[in-house]
Amino acid sequence: MNSKFYFYFLLFIFSFSEAQEIPEKGIPFVRNYLPEEYGNHGKIWDISAAKNGLIYMASENGLLEFDGKKWNKYRDYKGFTRSLFIKNDSTIYVGADMDFGVWKRNKYRKFDYQSFYPFKTKIGGVNEEFWGTYLFKNQVVFVSHQNLYRFVNQKITKIAAPVRFFDSFQVGKRLFLADEKNGLYEYNGQNLHLLFSYPYGAPLEISGIYEDGGYLRIVSRNRGIFTLIDGKLTPLQSEISKEIIKNKVFSFTSFNHRYLAFGTILNGIYITDYQGNIIQHLNKNKGLPNNTILSLYYQNNGKIWMGLDYGIAFSDIKNNITYFKNSNSDFGTGYTAILKNDFFYLGTNQGLYSANWNELNSSKDQNPFSLINGAEGQVWTLQKIDDKVICGHDRGLFEVDGRNIRKIHSEPGVMSLLEYDNNTLFTGNYNGISILKKENDSWRFQRKMEVILGAINQIVEEKKNILWVNIPNYGVIRFEIDQNYKPIKKTIFSTKKFKGYFPYIFKDQKGVHIITSTHQYVYLPENNDFMAENLIPLVNVKNKLTGFYFPISLNSEYAFYAVSNGFALEKIDKSSNQSLTSELIFRKVQAFNNEESIELSTPAKIPYQFNNIRFSFVLPNESDVQYRYYLEGFSDRWSGFSSKNEIEFLGLREGNYVLNIVAKKGDKITANQKFAIRIEAPWYRSFWSYLVYMILIFALIHLLRQIHERRLKNQKKHLLEKERKSLKKQAEKHEQELLLEKQKQLELEQNILKEEIKNKTKELATKAKNDDDKIRLLQTINDKILEAESNPNISKLKLGEIRRMLKSYLEIEDHTFEIQMDELHQEFFKVMKKKFPNLSIYDLRMCAYLKIGLNSKEIADIFQVLPSSINVSRSRLRKKLNLSPDEDLYEFLNSLE
Repeated sequence: MNSKFYFYFLLFIFSFSEAQEIPEKGIPFVRNYLPEEYGNHGKIWDISAAKNGLIYMASENGLLEFDGKKWNKYRDYKGFTRSLFIKNDSTIYVGADMDFGVWKRNKYRKFDYQSFYPFKTKIGGVNEEFWGTYLFKNQVVFVSHQNLYRFVNQKITKIAAPVRFFDSFQVGKRLFLADEKNGLYEYNGQNLHLLFSYPYGAPLEISGIYEDGGYLRIVSRNRGIFTLIDGKLTPLQSEISKEIIKNKVFSFTSFNHRYLAFGTILNGIYITDYQGNIIQHLNKNKGLPNNTILSLYYQNNGKIWMGLDYGIAFSDIKNNITYFKNSNSDFGTGYTAILKNDFFYLGTNQGLYSANWNELNSSKDQNPFSLINGAEGQVWTLQKIDDKVICGHDRGLFEVDGRNIRKIHSEPGVMSLLEYDNNTLFTGNYNGISILKKENDSWRFQRKMEVILGAINQIVEEKKNILWVNIPNYGVIRFEIDQNYKPIKKTIFSTKKFKGYFPYIFKDQKGVHIITSTHQYVYLPENNDFMAENLIPLVNVKNKLTGFYFPISLNSEYAFYAVSNGFALEKIDKSSNQSLTSELIFRKVQAFNNEESIELSTPAKIPYQFNNIRFSFVLPNESDVQYRYYLEGFSDRWSGFSSKNEIEFLGLREGNYVLNIVAKKGDKITANQKFAIRIEAPWYRSFWSYLVYMILIFALIHLLRQIHERRLKNQKKHLLEKERKSLKKQAEKHEQELLLEKQKQLELEQNILKEEIKNKTKELATKAKNDDDKIRLLQTINDKILEAESNPNISKLKLGEIRRMLKSYLEIEDHTFEIQMDELHQEFFKVMKKKFPNLSIYDLRMCAYLKIGLNSKEIADIFQVLPSSINVSRSRLRKKLNLSPDEDLYEFLNSLE
């Protein structure tokens, strides 16, 4: 074996083995973006990615930028954007209609455009469209159908096309241009060199070029693939060639030196190895919006981007998860699967299906699945027991052999299976557990297990004689079984004990665990209880059925996932250790207040009135990414990981801050990215303000000191005056106290005199009355005696008259005292009559007697009545005077003077 053959043989083996990195079975995840999602910017003619992972697209409405979450558009010219070349993260050269130039990113992460095109009008009636933009030998090359322009040192040189350029291609360090009539040219930096003329004189529409083993391969639009050997084209026979001829290649790319991607006009995209063997085929039936692929680009993270006739799409072709949908095979939703020999059995909600394992490749368009007769209905579980496939079905328990099925037991709803020992099989049904025994190489129903009731969707053996069962919407039960399979020592754990939904039991080397939609728990035998633990990172499978957390292992290379309206396969690659291909970047940083916002670049100085900061960041075009951060100057520890890629800090004080961010995908963590900002102090807390404050404080202290000294002088001056006034005030106060004391003494003496006058008045009144009575009586007696002496004859008669007179005087009421009292109290009576008009003469006299201090008995003697009558009169008088029971009548009457 010669060395050349050996080299190509090793290259072939290496290429073939590496080609298997793209899963062949199933369809890789496809994400579509319809025009309304990216702003209706028309068709996409070219796609490329920056080193940081941002995708850029030449659209009919300008340059599009996409980070996996948000779209940005840049346009500064009228025509469609046709091509682009990304020199670095901040410099992008573009070719458009009647224009070409460069977009350069400014410090605010926005692009500004500079045009290089020397003409602003059509040249010779031709509207140049620049479909190719390249960096070649330190030249920026722009290619239209009519010309090639090279841009070097700010100068432009034009090279005309031999006839008309059909297309241009860059392969490694070589640049090729296909002329419509003459053939394929190579550009060497100065001139065009013809590599070959088209065979048979017929133009060859070239869609792509790649190198393979030192030879150029020419991909034509509709005539297959050719190898260029010694200036001649030789057709390459391969599986893809007939598809190219039939479906017409419009776009092409190669990647990783192992794979080829053909974007067709009629049937989507084909991905092959270098030998033309089809590995993946995606079209409208397999998830694309349409079948016409206008542009292709492979990103290093395993995504192949497609600009379609309507919309944009990418397929995650390097992802180990692939999907089987019901687009061509109406098998329903896959719940379980098993692989035996070359038979792939799929249990769905519609029945049990089988397919040849080798026919599940995505490159095959035919439907590989067929329903096994008699297996219609819901299939819950498939297990291999004694090298036989046992099927748990809603119509009972079945044994599957090839495409034949045989019923073992007819109890409906077999949801779970557990081979307890070589001769015993437990089945979890809609209502409890059935026990089956092996007899003559077949399973026979024995009886139902006691006590355990409800729908059993899981039976898990913890260890010999200890089982777990899962009953949806009820809980999980742990129990022991005796030698007769009777449950003992049963413990029930309600679903309410576990946070999240759809609890699922699984066992590993650490013991028994429960996982839910949000949490995970481990069973502690010593406590007979569960304890929360960290959630196991699960593989991200799109539209996975709820409650189906873990895959079903089919063999050492593939695992099965239950997916809504289909199923998914995971190609297990233990050696896979891909690093992150994108870079964590800041997309937008803004300082804002209630009225406006400003864009920031690091390091940023921000006025205090914009002390609210919004950070937007992303790991471009990566899925299942989580971020964590901390802001130096605000916090001293990292946040938890979260999928949120935008954070805000409100009301920050002045000072220096640095935002630190890292991103995590799987077990890979990016380098820490930092953004430094400084918030300036408000004017009233600035350096100059503090300087002014200090000056003002010193001035104030000086002023206060002077004021204080002046006050001390004034205080000393006023102290003597105050002391003088104080002494004078004390003297006046002493004098006032003496006067007050003297006044009190005079008042006391006056009261005593009043009391004496009152008593004297009473005595005088009494004596005056008595004297008056006596005088009158004596005068009368004296008159009678004189009359009797002058007339002795009538002496006896006169003596009787005198006796009767004395008696009469003793009985006749004399009002002299009353009259005198009335005269004595005339002013008092006027005051009383004015205030109390309803008082009678009797009431007024009563008031006068009470005012001078007579008691009831004394007043009764004057009025010649009983004392009780006086008491009644006093009560009536109090009412007329409107006095309350607590008021003193004597004090009231004396207060009216």
